[in-house]
Amino acid sequence: MFLKGTVTIVFAGFWLLCMLCLTTDAYGPLNHACCVKYTRTPVDFKLIKGFAEQSSREVCRIDAIIFITKRNKKVCASAEDEWVKKVLEHLRSRTLMKAL
Repeated sequence: MFLKGTVTIVFAGFWLLCMLCLTTDAYGPLNHACCVKYTRTPVDFKLIKGFAEQSSREVCRIDAIIFITKRNKKVCASAEDEWVKKVLEHLRSRTLMKAL
């Protein structure tokens, strides 16, 4: 009887440990899609409706600018590329103009 209770407790503890390992905190948000490589093809500014910044200091492995197109497609780009700098400058000035 004592052995059966011990086995049950050990099994329950093991099961609980396994369930805790599967939580989103262990791996970061499961619905978060990270950029893993950059596009080198410039995207026309007129097709972009916004952007987000991805940091390698958080969940993802690389720093990236994620452009969101008017068709809700995500395009990953390097912040070091000249075309990206120009598009970001354009987007920021457009946002500033809307605020005024």
